[in-house]
Amino acid sequence: MIKHLTHDEIDKSWWDAQLLKCANRIWYAQSWVLDVVSPGWEAVVDTERGVLMPLTWRRKYGIDYLYMPYAIQQLGVFAPAMDDESAKAMLEVVPARFRYWDIGLNGAMGMRAGATDRVTEQVDQVLDLGPGIDVLRGAYSEGHRRNLRKARTAGLQQRQVPVEMFVDLFMRTTGARFGNTPQGARELLVALLNAASERGQCRLPGAWLDGQLVAAVCCVTWEGRIILLKVATDQRGQEHRAMFQLVDAEIERHAGLAGVFDFAGSNTPSVARFYSGFGARPTVYLRLVRNRLPPPLRWLKR
Repeated sequence: MIKHLTHDEIDKSWWDAQLLKCANRIWYAQSWVLDVVSPGWEAVVDTERGVLMPLTWRRKYGIDYLYMPYAIQQLGVFAPAMDDESAKAMLEVVPARFRYWDIGLNGAMGMRAGATDRVTEQVDQVLDLGPGIDVLRGAYSEGHRRNLRKARTAGLQQRQVPVEMFVDLFMRTTGARFGNTPQGARELLVALLNAASERGQCRLPGAWLDGQLVAAVCCVTWEGRIILLKVATDQRGQEHRAMFQLVDAEIERHAGLAGVFDFAGSNTPSVARFYSGFGARPTVYLRLVRNRLPPPLRWLKR
């Protein structure tokens, strides 16, 4: 039976147990992650089949709408065995009070959009970690191997970075460059990474030069998937190719294991080239926009 659950009706222990049974489970959909990034999240569930769909929502101008919270790439429907009909049935049960949707659907979902929906392809990049590190490095681009050699001669030192220090570096480098950090992003990211660290799901390796932190990466790990959640590098880090060394070290750390390195990829060509240079292959997930706002709001949100 498919039904809608308000936040207070969700049994978080049941949710997490069911998520572990889903073939397309992903770190972003754990109940504690959703609690941090979207307090008050709701859900559509099929209790008989164990199918889940988190509803991350907020209200603006008296209108409730679905959105992708900051630092979350993909959600949508999760199921032990995914098929188009299951996904379609779950989407149809989402309450009508959500008049506008702008959400990322995980890559395993087939999607039959409505006549007025807009669906666009988004690119992720993933790397199979099964081969040994020598095989994986052999698939790096020549440019990446050259930049990695340069980083290794720069005298960079690697060690773990405290959460607050990582977020400070991120906010003044990558966050500032791309300009897509909403109000409250710093506080949310600190809370998310602290919670992930407490659960043993987060690593924050950094590169130091002359005693100064010049680059760092945030990797979250769950169920055999390592997600490169955020990266940060300042000017000196870029000059000494610190990011190449940090990412390579994380690939080496997990090489030969049954899992994938998820670069949380980008449609930005330069970023996609950086990830693909490590041998990652592109995968597609979908962005769904559903606009059932009343006019003239509907036209303003096209």
